[in-house]
Amino acid sequence: MTSDAHIGDDITPGPLVNVPAECYEILRHPRRLRVLEILGSRQTRLSLSDLTTALIDRMNSEIPTGQARHDVRISLVHNHLPRLEDAGIIDRTDTGIVLVDEPPVRPTDLSIFLEACEDENAEKLLETLVDPVRMRILSVLEANDRPLSLEQLATQLSACTGGPFCDGDRAAIALHHSHLPAMADVGVISYDHDSKLITRYDDSVSIVQ
Repeated sequence: MTSDAHIGDDITPGPLVNVPAECYEILRHPRRLRVLEILGSRQTRLSLSDLTTALIDRMNSEIPTGQARHDVRISLVHNHLPRLEDAGIIDRTDTGIVLVDEPPVRPTDLSIFLEACEDENAEKLLETLVDPVRMRILSVLEANDRPLSLEQLATQLSACTGGPFCDGDRAAIALHHSHLPAMADVGVISYDHDSKLITRYDDSVSIVQ
């Protein structure tokens, strides 16, 4: 399985570099990304009805419009809007929804993630990849443009990241047991457990970080 989405192409600091860690969860669902895109493009307070309509227009769905509107509205009211409000990204009142003046996540930084929303497995894809370590992995693989061994990848990551990846051995353990299997599962890389070689698929997602 591979994704048709393609995001970014180098290992320079990416759009999440200034985003608070607690906001990462917000970017892991395609509907919340679409809400931010719409509010950013309109730059005005939208009613719940208008926001629902704008989301429906962006959906590729065979569900009848009436049912789709109901489902989208319910998901906004009971899930996505409260999360965005709690994160301090939107202001929601009886008169409508609008971005706050200085949101911790700026819609202009989301274009690369919106490409992933077009994938049929968008929710799982974003849930897996919107992570600073995994975005860095994809960027390192793309910059090298060839398969890397587990040791090579761990060494490169330990040279440019901190935390648990400041040590190559610890990085290799985390890669082998957590990050690489999860990324292989969504089809953006291939990881051979025997040879310990990692390959980024040419048509897969890559996210700048």
